[in-house]
Amino acid sequence: MGSILCLLPALGCAGKRSEPAGPATLGAGLQAPDLFGHEGGARGAVLQDLDEAGPAAHAGLRSGDLVQAIDGTLVDDPCALERALLKRHPGQEVRLAVRRRGERLEKTVALADALDLYEPACEGGQAAACHRLGVLYAAGAGVPADPERAAGLNQKACDGGNAGGCADLGIFRLQADGGEARARDLFRKACDGGSAAGCAHLAFLYATGKGIPQDDALAFDLYQKACEGGDGPGCYNVGLHLETGRGTLRNPSRALIAYTKACDLGSFLGCTNQAFFYERGLGTPASPVRAATLYRRACAGSPCEPGDPQGCFNLGVLYRDGQGVALDKAEAARYFERGCDGGSTLGCANLADLLFAGDGVAKDEKRATELFRRACDGGHTVSCRNVAVLETGEAGAKETARAAARLETSCRGGESAACHELGVLYDEGRGVAADPAMAAGLYEKACKGGEPQGCVNLGVLAATGTGVPQDDVRALDLYQRACDAGLPRGCYNVAARYAGGLGVAKDPYRARDLYGKACDGGDALACLSLGAMYEAGDGVLQDSYRARQLFRRACDGGKEEACERLAAPPAGSTSDSNSPPQGGSSR
Repeated sequence: MGSILCLLPALGCAGKRSEPAGPATLGAGLQAPDLFGHEGGARGAVLQDLDEAGPAAHAGLRSGDLVQAIDGTLVDDPCALERALLKRHPGQEVRLAVRRRGERLEKTVALADALDLYEPACEGGQAAACHRLGVLYAAGAGVPADPERAAGLNQKACDGGNAGGCADLGIFRLQADGGEARARDLFRKACDGGSAAGCAHLAFLYATGKGIPQDDALAFDLYQKACEGGDGPGCYNVGLHLETGRGTLRNPSRALIAYTKACDLGSFLGCTNQAFFYERGLGTPASPVRAATLYRRACAGSPCEPGDPQGCFNLGVLYRDGQGVALDKAEAARYFERGCDGGSTLGCANLADLLFAGDGVAKDEKRATELFRRACDGGHTVSCRNVAVLETGEAGAKETARAAARLETSCRGGESAACHELGVLYDEGRGVAADPAMAAGLYEKACKGGEPQGCVNLGVLAATGTGVPQDDVRALDLYQRACDAGLPRGCYNVAARYAGGLGVAKDPYRARDLYGKACDGGDALACLSLGAMYEAGDGVLQDSYRARQLFRRACDGGKEEACERLAAPPAGSTSDSNSPPQGGSSR
């Protein structure tokens, strides 16, 4: 046996394997350019930790070099270069376009077999080589995926002082056997050793209290350390903590900076939140155009990382409403569908809305119902109500019961919106036997839980004595709570009470102000009622011009009576639209 081993070097077989060739490699780690001081907007993959015996080092490349193209094809990020290398084979020569401190270079590199390069090095005690092998087997990148083998290699890397190996081994321990304590120790060792990912993973344990006492302040500090080390998810979580004031002071401007860095480092969740800040003007002037660009990037993802379905949904909303992009319902539907396919219940629900109405897409009630059902299963409460309304027949009764049961479970779990939607079903007898008292109880629970529409609907029942004793004072109080919470219909109903002197002394001036607040909030009926006051001079100075402006807004909001008033010559007649609603719940 010993003589055979001695013969192998002479035959030139040292380091060769009988297995198929491994993936091609440059013999270098890759990072995003943001970490290495490259000028803003620079795209590509930065080389780091070059193996002395590897092809990149042999070709004269250095740590910090920015690879921007391979064989003439642009490289946007490390992911793109990794995928390009997977299409090459060991021994193949490639041309790399490189930027080095402002100088543009072109280098020809003969790619190595990753297994031939790293296996002997790992056996020889090079911890970094063991970790790189572990990464290959964990991801199945050019080799069969083998988590157990990857864990063994990462253990060897970690024992040898490689922080990345400790971080990856910690993930394996956490996922494979729920070993939070062992994972925590590995993440701490990784973080202390300079692994940004290790710091982010340790922060997650502190943020969630998983196997460790929850500590938001410590989690925030660790996420910051991860972000400073170039971990995109770490930067994203820094943004979340700053946005919500969790473990630190709330600071929207700093949150935006963190989300921007996260997005630049490849976190598509970061891109979505960065876009949201631009859409809403949080920590920066509002820019719907910039928001649309960022949502598109978040939705698209990359070949290595899936996009964020919430980004797809939000971009669909911009197309639906014509904000930052040209209004295009068909394009909105496409992005809603991408969001839905990615798991966004809002994407499913909004696509269903368009299909059911035939708004910008071919009308398809059957598919809309299926999508409402899918959104309901995902916890979207309005969709559960829609399922109950749309399903018919024996099969429909089963689906309706299922939707009602889901709403009931969510309501019991403290979800106020679910209590409200279930109340609507009992109020209207949709999918369940009509039960006004049950509806009132559910509306009350929703109202107390912070759902203002529940307050309005309970107020309607109190005003009409349906399911509860008739009580104008209680109705007014409920409407006022909804108004104070920002619901225009609540303000409208308070205004109607003051206009009619129901449960309160008649006060046309108060009614005028509240109608105005509701109208400005988008309540077309409030615009109609305020217009009627100005047309008749009822408690306000008569102003036909102002009245017609308000009728126009109400008409645009779908109120036919307002359209009819616009078509008629100005008159001083008084409308009865100031009276409070006497029928079912407001929607």
